[in-house]
Amino acid sequence: MPRTNPKMKRSLQILSSAVALVLASAVLPAATASAAPIMNIEVAGGGPDGVIGLGDTVTVSLYGNDIPVGTDGNGLFGFGFSILFDDAVLSTAGPTAGPLWVGVGFSEFRNDPGDAGALANRFFAPSGPSGNDILLASLDFTGDAIGLSNLTVGYYTGPGDNILFDSTVLDSSLSFFQSGSINVVPEPQTGLLLGMGLAFLAVRRRNQLSRRNS
Repeated sequence: MPRTNPKMKRSLQILSSAVALVLASAVLPAATASAAPIMNIEVAGGGPDGVIGLGDTVTVSLYGNDIPVGTDGNGLFGFGFSILFDDAVLSTAGPTAGPLWVGVGFSEFRNDPGDAGALANRFFAPSGPSGNDILLASLDFTGDAIGLSNLTVGYYTGPGDNILFDSTVLDSSLSFFQSGSINVVPEPQTGLLLGMGLAFLAVRRRNQLSRRNS
């Protein structure tokens, strides 16, 4: 049986180690990378888009997801957002902060026509939440007119007022925000009455034409 040259054997070992290191470095980032933080909007818990009847009210909630513990390890310090909507279609009494943000810091709310928003932080709390499904705030919207209203989520005042860790911006890009919509449609009873009325008018018109032709 031929013997392996020691120098060749050593070269093969070095080559194998180098290949293994390259493969490990290629796989490791994919395994350890975390998703970018995002603010998700939920209409009645059914995703970013919803449908309500005329005169009905629906709860819209904003959640923080993929939130890391931050550079200090103390979790989420504060947030800010604004929702632009069509005030000819929807109305709201304004946002309410989630339970985690009540009595632990400073907060500010805005409820202008077509623009509702909030700022809140945990200034007096030693730590904050991290991870997923962190309820930031919620708003109740009422359908005042039939139509589709976009819910465009963005900055409360400008870049840097959203997710913060010890006053350090975690994500200041518009891709942080997820927007949605609410479609206000006629109530089923209204649609039924409208259909019956149209059918009655059609029958009446047909009878009138029959009498004129007879």
